[in-house]
Amino acid sequence: MDDPLRQRLELFRAMPDTPPGVVDFVERELHRLESDYLVTEATAGSLTSHLVAALGRMIREEPDIDPPGDTVYREVVDAFPTAVDASADLSARAHQELGTGLSAIEQQYLSLHLGTLALTARKEKS
Repeated sequence: MDDPLRQRLELFRAMPDTPPGVVDFVERELHRLESDYLVTEATAGSLTSHLVAALGRMIREEPDIDPPGDTVYREVVDAFPTAVDASADLSARAHQELGTGLSAIEQQYLSLHLGTLALTARKEKS
């Protein structure tokens, strides 16, 4: 994780409307991704922001956002089908640690982010 991504996390941590524990959870998830992906501001900044916001919405029991476009969603998950399972697994960990998981729509967005990360920032294994 690079310094700009750490700074993004600190900004969210300092925001009064970010529920307790959310940033710590997202930070742990980013570290989990680092074993396979280059996790930086450029590659995972939007994933980070969306995940913090989505978990906040779920904790505050706010209404769902509109689903992602079906064409783009299909394109990404067809290229990286395990993104759907990875998103569900992350949601289950969030439920266990924060008391709430992600809605189906939020899981679709997370699948997009995880699929994009896999397609653009996969680390070379030697």
